[in-house]
Amino acid sequence: MQRELRRSLDGMVVPGSPRPYFMLYALRRVHALRLRAAHGALLRSRDQTHAHIYADVRVGSHKFDNVIDGGLGEGAEERESNDWIDAPDDLNLQALQIALWKLTQLKFDEALEDYYDHKKATLSEYLRDEVSAMTRERPIVHREVLHHDDFPRAAWERVLVDLSRRFLQHPEIYDPGISLSAERVHRWLVTSEGTQVLTEDVFIQIGIEGWVLTEDGVYVEGSRQLYLRAVEEVPDRATLERALDEVIVELAQLREAESPGAFIGPALLSGQAASTLFHEALGHRLEGERLVARGESKTFARKKGERILPPGLNVLDDPTMTHCGKEPLWGSYRVDDEGVPARRTLLVEDGVLRGFLQSRTPVPGSEHSNGHGRHDGVERPMARMGNFVVEGIAGQGETWEALKLRLAELARFQGRRQGVIIRRILAGETSTADYDFQVFKGVLAEVHLVDATTGVSRRIRDVELIGTPLAALQRIVAFGRDSETDQGFCYAESGSIPVSGIAPPILLSELELQQSSTTGYHDPLLPPPFADDGSRGRKGGLRSRGKRRKPV
Repeated sequence: MQRELRRSLDGMVVPGSPRPYFMLYALRRVHALRLRAAHGALLRSRDQTHAHIYADVRVGSHKFDNVIDGGLGEGAEERESNDWIDAPDDLNLQALQIALWKLTQLKFDEALEDYYDHKKATLSEYLRDEVSAMTRERPIVHREVLHHDDFPRAAWERVLVDLSRRFLQHPEIYDPGISLSAERVHRWLVTSEGTQVLTEDVFIQIGIEGWVLTEDGVYVEGSRQLYLRAVEEVPDRATLERALDEVIVELAQLREAESPGAFIGPALLSGQAASTLFHEALGHRLEGERLVARGESKTFARKKGERILPPGLNVLDDPTMTHCGKEPLWGSYRVDDEGVPARRTLLVEDGVLRGFLQSRTPVPGSEHSNGHGRHDGVERPMARMGNFVVEGIAGQGETWEALKLRLAELARFQGRRQGVIIRRILAGETSTADYDFQVFKGVLAEVHLVDATTGVSRRIRDVELIGTPLAALQRIVAFGRDSETDQGFCYAESGSIPVSGIAPPILLSELELQQSSTTGYHDPLLPPPFADDGSRGRKGGLRSRGKRRKPV
């Protein structure tokens, strides 16, 4: 890789056009195992290894080059170079060098075209938020030991198949499954500045899920997810069986739960739910490229030094954290995807905005990366979250029980009969573009309505939270002591990356929920084959098509 990089850096010359001033090569080799079982059968068992390459060619200078808007609008899939990112699975050196040679030529051609488009943009409009092209960083050498052990495929298959037989006892659960995904990612990275990086990461996800159909014709999901970073961390059969039991119980509760249709009022969010809210409402809006790109709303671009959260709350991103307590963190890494060491970065101090997540794209007031340039190996890296941490200053948080009492007090003060407790959020999304509404949304997994007078709670379903970022953050009136994590994949312009969030419970003076379903469904005409007693479902009450209950 270094040999081809030096050859390309010297040889990519077109008279009258700018030369490359920086180049980066990266190679990712992924060994992936995908397992899924249901009803005592192994539905999927795939073990494969694949490799792909990435090249970044920058022409011009650190002051001005081919990248505009921090690269947010490039879209690798729309470019010819995206068809040439495959690398040899066996890592044959000659084949790898040929692949890099071909990709580099295409990337150079695209860089020249982008450079002149950037020049044209400076003539037709004033790029008021653009600072310079690329930060200057000290080169590093970071090498880790690589492992090539096989995953314990057969043992995992046996456990998943055996546990999945439990679903044969529950014909009311549709599309159930137990899945396990394991990846070992080897990454090589070199730059024209002299940086050399070799890393290994393992990501394991175990999921148990199923669906039930409610009396008003809505499919609702129950699930549990486990996120791990080593084979040794995969739990034993008994632990997985307890998680399966929780899903089955949850689905029974959801089948009987009612939907309020919509809700507005005070809300108490667990640490996991709060982490998702902070991720969507705050985290994405602190990504550096969004401060300089045209088309971005720049929510917090001019609020540095101003209060954006209540006193007592700090926000930071620390990819160097490997665990939260005993829980492994998916968002941890040592060196980012631009060859910059990961760094703990303070973003909000005592409620006041102090900084932003930064890649090697300069932002106003800062000409250095803080090690947050990340991507999926295909798109251009940009500043992204790693381990996004919200924490209360010691001694200022409240217990969960105290927060529940304050929730009821808030509801009564506002003249409302109920408050809401959100225990788990399944997923979230947001828009940061200036042409769109500045909103975020969360898909809720566990929600309870709490009577403001008696304190009695009941589970509800078929709702999702919605809000606007500045309004939601300003409605935080209290926070808890103990933190919880939220983990998974985050999707943005630089692709899908693993992230973690850590936050305490928070109490909001007001939050809005809306109904999530738009369509009602009938039961299948026949029950599942394993549950048919010959009556085609009539005796067991498994056939009730057309007997849907209308929403109240």
